[in-house]
Amino acid sequence: MRINQPDEVFILTPGPIERLGGMERFLQYVARGFEQRGFGVRVFHSENTGPRFWRHPNSKRKLEWLLAGSLHGYYIGRAAREALHSGVRLVLSNSTVGWYPLNGVKRAQYFHGTYRGQAEAIRPFIKHQGYMKLKWWDAMVLERFSGKNTIALCCSETIRAEIYRYFGYDAHVIWYPLDIDHFRPLDMKSCREKLKLNAGPVGLFVGSISPTKGFPVVEQIARENPQLTMLVAVRGPLPEGIHSLQNVRTIQDAGYELLPTLYNAADFSLSPSRYDAFSFVVAEALSCGTPVIASPHGASLTFYAEPPLEQLLTASTDDVEGFRRAVRNVLSNPQRWRAVIEEKVRPRLKQMMAPENWWRRFAGVVGL
Repeated sequence: MRINQPDEVFILTPGPIERLGGMERFLQYVARGFEQRGFGVRVFHSENTGPRFWRHPNSKRKLEWLLAGSLHGYYIGRAAREALHSGVRLVLSNSTVGWYPLNGVKRAQYFHGTYRGQAEAIRPFIKHQGYMKLKWWDAMVLERFSGKNTIALCCSETIRAEIYRYFGYDAHVIWYPLDIDHFRPLDMKSCREKLKLNAGPVGLFVGSISPTKGFPVVEQIARENPQLTMLVAVRGPLPEGIHSLQNVRTIQDAGYELLPTLYNAADFSLSPSRYDAFSFVVAEALSCGTPVIASPHGASLTFYAEPPLEQLLTASTDDVEGFRRAVRNVLSNPQRWRAVIEEKVRPRLKQMMAPENWWRRFAGVVGL
């Protein structure tokens, strides 16, 4: 061990944190926050550790794909161990790459959901082999051992219950940090003019078309409401059917700076996820004052616990009639719903997620 090193925090995560995604967004916030508080930050991931061959495994070669998940954890953990010194105050691991033994240093594992919970939610939409891999290898082996003998952290009460049920760990719910000055209410008319939108109601979906996100609901709502302009901001390709809808406006890989404009241009946002530990896009929309019509998951269950907010919550992703009813409800009086969100949700969101409040909670739990 080297001595007289500056205080550092190590972050262990499967891939570069500059990518799009909820876990990556969280780690960007956290890395920047540590640096602002005087810590050095080193991020260890599959792209900067281990042999090049294992960085991009071929998903068609099942054994290679299976081995890569555990080897990433091995190479990432080994690189972190070799870099350890007396100034490392915390190793913060994520996902399935925190199981490598690192003795003599404080460790925390942040659970952004569980692979077992996700596997159960999307079981009808994936092959049996994929389901078994998620449930037993990724969850019950790699993820479970990544949280062993660490401070277990998570983003919602829903996920805390999953962690205890599947792994037996009593995790601390600390939510996510969110820049509520960036995601704030703006003038709707100006936002719509900036996006060159036609007059009339506007809906929004931000996310991906993976089975987890329930995208067919978005397509159906757009198809049934031709008077509605549906903004669809997605990562990756879109299904062919969406291109035939004249009232859909697609935005590929929307940047961080554009997101508040999108949220504030919309009368409502849709979040029909089958599994979401605590969706950033839900919190971002609500922070902008935009009502989110959602299936029950980590963020929606957190914020929609009192009347009249439960009217925005459907029974499930498959409750299409519930989504129809909620869309009609919001569009009958959009300004009323924005006022409800700003009065009942944004103050609570600020208490939970504003950076100064979040960091105070995080530092208290991990002892920094």
